[in-house]
Amino acid sequence: MALERSTMTMKPTVSFVIPTMNSARTIEKCLSSIRSQRYPHIEIIVVDGGSTDQTRYIAETAADKVLLVKGPLGLARHAGARIAKGEILGIFDSDVYLPHANWLERAVSTLLSKPAAAILWPINVPPENASRVAKAYFTLWKYRLITTRNPVPGGNILVLRKAYDEVGGINPRLHFGEDYDLVIKILRKGYKYIIYPDPIIHDTMRNLREYTRKQFWGARSLKVAPANIIKTTISWNPAKNDLWKSAASHIASFIKAIPLGIKEYRDPALVLYLPLLLKIRLLIYGPTYVFKLKSLHKQGAQSG
Repeated sequence: MALERSTMTMKPTVSFVIPTMNSARTIEKCLSSIRSQRYPHIEIIVVDGGSTDQTRYIAETAADKVLLVKGPLGLARHAGARIAKGEILGIFDSDVYLPHANWLERAVSTLLSKPAAAILWPINVPPENASRVAKAYFTLWKYRLITTRNPVPGGNILVLRKAYDEVGGINPRLHFGEDYDLVIKILRKGYKYIIYPDPIIHDTMRNLREYTRKQFWGARSLKVAPANIIKTTISWNPAKNDLWKSAASHIASFIKAIPLGIKEYRDPALVLYLPLLLKIRLLIYGPTYVFKLKSLHKQGAQSG
């Protein structure tokens, strides 16, 4: 499984594949942060799902290619990756910004420095002027990362094209968890991943309305997600067998993350926001999770 990195003595091309839909607020800054990198070989492919705002116009001024693909999120990422030329793929969202001009150079160097690594997974942080909702959300993200054993990387990753192709790429039928599914397949081939400490900026969850809307989207999508995606969203580790215990730990993490958030942002008000996000998540996701957990338990009993 040794990677043929001798073919990458020259700096490899990095192809960013970015699906988007009505993202005029963030897409320009996202693409600008990529274009400003001090890295010689960059390709940007934007896959638009049929935006009705200025997203497509903005993308056409900054991207190398803009595709129109309507359908599941997995289909959009798959379509972009299929035409990408790079030896490394950047599977990124349209509300992510690279923090400084040397980020990509250093990230690629780190990825290629580890012989078995195929994935580089950067830490996500909110913008400096982020709302308390965003700060609470990313406090939880960081807490789960530092307390979960062998977490499965999600979106916003750099991945070697060789490994991507070896597992057949992203499943175009998935609209939820397509990033988890890809990573799980790559890890099962024996590849490793790197958690990269130089964070990218993720401009999302700006207010309670946006947070709530995304919970509804996630809960609807989870209803038709495959078992490995359900397990990963609950535990961040699909190898764990006791999913009910993992679900309880997931809930508890909202509360345990409070001291981290207060320390990180020096904002005592987060003591109110993390429980609020938990309550919203429980009300929206709770019934779907319970139904799915019972279904998985029943399937396990029948197969056993």
